Amino acid sequence: MYVIHFKLHKRALLAAIAVLVLSVSAALLLPGCRGKEEQPIPAGTEEQRLAYLADLGWAVNAAPVETLDLQLPQPLTEDWVAYAQLQKEQDLPFSDYSGQSVRRYTYTVTNYPGVQKGVQVNLYVCGDQLIGGDIISLGENGFQSGLAFPKT
Repeated sequence: MYVIHFKLHKRALLAAIAVLVLSVSAALLLPGCRGKEEQPIPAGTEEQRLAYLADLGWAVNAAPVETLDLQLPQPLTEDWVAYAQLQKEQDLPFSDYSGQSVRRYTYTVTNYPGVQKGVQVNLYVCGDQLIGGDIISLGENGFQSGLAFPKT
């Protein structure tokens, strides 16, 4: 059996605690040390929403075809879970807004590759921040996808 014996001086203990506190504080305060933080996407005005869609490569009619106010359930119901996952994959904070009043803006997309008509984009906005969105095609070969412009 081995016995390890050491003597700890008060001054050394205080120095070790100080180093630990400084290290933790620096890790929390320095940029980039807390992991990825999403920047809010401003979408409170028509111009901001249209500019965001244009930055993604989408051409849309300037006026929304529908504007709908709705209350997201708290917690998100089964109907919303798959949609919340799609938003998470896009780094949009949709699920963080469960229980909140949101507004959905729906625009007609005019440049979806290979589809002439029937494609729309939905943007979910809470306050002046974009919290979710999708591209949807209505009709026979309908689909729903994230907001990224298709590569081909």
